[in-house]
Amino acid sequence: MNRTTSLAAVGGLATALAWGGMFTIAKTAFPHLGPFQLTAARFIVATIVFVVVLALNEGPRALIPGRRVGALWLVGTIGFAGFNMLMYAGLAYSAPQTISLVMATLPMVTLFVMWARTRKRPAGLVFLFSAIALVGVAIVLGNGNPAAVLHGGLGLGVPLTFAGVIAWVIYTTSRGAFPKFSLLRFTTHTCLLGTVSIIVLTAALTWNEPPITVGDVGAVIWQILYMALPATVLAVLTWNHAVAALGASNGVLFINLVPITAFTIEAIRGHQPTGGEIAGVTLTLAALLAVNLVARRKAKAAPRIEAAQSRSDTPREQKATAS
Repeated sequence: MNRTTSLAAVGGLATALAWGGMFTIAKTAFPHLGPFQLTAARFIVATIVFVVVLALNEGPRALIPGRRVGALWLVGTIGFAGFNMLMYAGLAYSAPQTISLVMATLPMVTLFVMWARTRKRPAGLVFLFSAIALVGVAIVLGNGNPAAVLHGGLGLGVPLTFAGVIAWVIYTTSRGAFPKFSLLRFTTHTCLLGTVSIIVLTAALTWNEPPITVGDVGAVIWQILYMALPATVLAVLTWNHAVAALGASNGVLFINLVPITAFTIEAIRGHQPTGGEIAGVTLTLAALLAVNLVARRKAKAAPRIEAAQSRSDTPREQKATAS
């Protein structure tokens, strides 16, 4: 393993640890700040850091979004506002470890979003393992009995978070639409414009709630700083570096460590995982890993198939030319 690969692996691990701890830390802040106010506070701080880093690295002119400001705003709103507001709203209804498990479906959701965009159908086994992964989530939610979900319902936490995951996948797969933007510039502008949307939506959704005081913010300042710096600035940059250096198929594997981190933190805090939860987590992660491996195998096979077809077409083309 060379130095670049090693650094990318460390970056992917750092992202998983930061995101895995984020859910528990965010939940401890809810008595003082609601999920939407917490999201706004987090991204105001993160945006300031991104803007400073971009200006220092690429110069003040890089802060000008250019003619594509509308597209950047839309992508940033879907990604940063959609994903984070929905995830934190879901966290208000579900346990941190459950939300982290739903977030681990991100690589699987990516395959289906790309199917909708490219019209290239995933391998048949992807559907099978995806269904198994969802059964694993149901086992966790039902504490060993997936049928309990059908009777008791999912609650709002899981569907809200899953909708947020879809929003984040749409955001990350939109990166290719801005080839003239560096990764840092794309991240900064989408985060900045997405934060504007977060502030507006937060004001609209909480207009009838008591105003936030300095004491409220001060009581959770460490939670805000954790979510803004390690869980946003550091995690996004290390995640993007890991995916770029290792490839998407390898980089996304680190997302499977997020629920493991979350369950470990909750266990340290006193939550004793039941046998049903452990079985569900194991089944889900195994199925998600299988989805990724099947997708990688299909991706590797595609160039070989195309090359073989090209070689088989050559004699026919030569014969047609000769005639």
